[in-house]
Amino acid sequence: MVSATLIFVIGAIVAIYYYFSKRDKRMSKYPPGPMGIPILGNALQLGKEPHHTFIKWSKKYGKTISVQLALDRCVVLNDLKMIRDMFNETAFSGRPQNELFLALSGGNYGVLNSDGPTWESQRRFTLRHLRDFGFGKNSMELLIMEEVREMIEWMKNEEGHPLSLNRKFSLAVLNSLWQIVSGKRFDQKDTTLNDLLDSTTKTFNEVSSNGILIFAPWLSKYFPNLSGHNKINWAVKQLVTFFRKTVEDHKDSDPDQDQPENFIEYYMKEIKKTNDPQSTFYKENGMKNLIAVVGDLFQAGSETTSTTLAWAVLYLLREPETQKKLQAEIDSVIGKSRNPTLADRPDMPYTEAVIMEVLRYSSLVPTGVFHRTLFDKEMHGYFFPKGTWIMPNLYAVHHDKEIWGDPENFRPERFLKDGKVVSKPEAFLPFVVGKRACIGETLARDSLFLFMASIFQRFQILPDPSNPKPTIQPGFGFLLAPKPFTVILKDRLEA
Repeated sequence: MVSATLIFVIGAIVAIYYYFSKRDKRMSKYPPGPMGIPILGNALQLGKEPHHTFIKWSKKYGKTISVQLALDRCVVLNDLKMIRDMFNETAFSGRPQNELFLALSGGNYGVLNSDGPTWESQRRFTLRHLRDFGFGKNSMELLIMEEVREMIEWMKNEEGHPLSLNRKFSLAVLNSLWQIVSGKRFDQKDTTLNDLLDSTTKTFNEVSSNGILIFAPWLSKYFPNLSGHNKINWAVKQLVTFFRKTVEDHKDSDPDQDQPENFIEYYMKEIKKTNDPQSTFYKENGMKNLIAVVGDLFQAGSETTSTTLAWAVLYLLREPETQKKLQAEIDSVIGKSRNPTLADRPDMPYTEAVIMEVLRYSSLVPTGVFHRTLFDKEMHGYFFPKGTWIMPNLYAVHHDKEIWGDPENFRPERFLKDGKVVSKPEAFLPFVVGKRACIGETLARDSLFLFMASIFQRFQILPDPSNPKPTIQPGFGFLLAPKPFTVILKDRLEA
């Protein structure tokens, strides 16, 4: 008689063989891509502009390509349909569990770098209560306009002098969000915050220029200085300390109050009333998630919208006719005697088209935020194994000649039809799409409109004679930001 143990062993062998033979067949459907080198894969082949490298490879291997980033599989999507279809699927809603990506959140916490149940509960709570405190409401508009007015006053005092706007934009945009998050705004002259923003931006950009730390974080154990690990670790500690202090400043607030005054207080109230140990809001786990969410919002609020504003100024400096058309619409709809409001937006299609073209043309987050496959999945004839990184090449979509015709030209009119703005072009993906679309889209769109309309209502942007045509080639970093440039302001109301 055959023993039960032998039957079990034979069955296990058959099951394992069946699993791997089936998997091998499915791996034949894995997207093609360039050959790499042992251990590092294609990481050293990406260059300083990976989005351009991916476009070049897509011409040989197809728009959906695979690359090996050290020990991690990655699939790059240069195709609009693949991005839209895949990012609406739960299977592709994960985040890479990478040491560098998780450093700021301390692990699988918060919204930006988490996935699974943590991401679902934290995103749902964050979206709901940010709306409660102003997203998409008049109160949000009032907060943005408070920063706009301070910005305009500062610009007025600097009229006629060579001026760099990038850092001022960062503080102004961050402040309108930060009042909702923490009930606090920063003074524009706050040297502590300025130093924090400058040092961390510089550090992360330095590290991103050596992408090997992103794709092979284990190298930091052996080459902590050469890999950039020590620099990034220093920057992370500064930021996390700031986020933790922001939360701790509210520890004496009354969690029983009926109407919390800001997002942090509302979150702490949720922590106090949570009794389920499995909840992401339970006690210490809840505090870790709160600190991570605060960090996520800081990162989202300090750089992306402000960098877009910097690009807008640069493009309109180089395109004076577009600047004139924009100002003509502002003068016609708003005039010069009152401030712009969000209620003006439906009557200002050209302004909206300019903003959309700035977002398309700059594509400041060229490969988006990476996703991860949560389980094996087949789609559109390809097989994506569990754990595969998914990278949307948004730059490729925004500069695809088959879609845009002349993507190399800055032309806002492409977003207008019969005098109206095309509200949701399928290939317009600055806030990505699907289950993990940017939670700050409403704030970003409102901020861009109010800042743009207000600045160009008041000022004509003129070139600095010392650098009359600054380059539109971006500096390299996590964001495609313009290289430092200066402008001259001319007050249109006193002309």
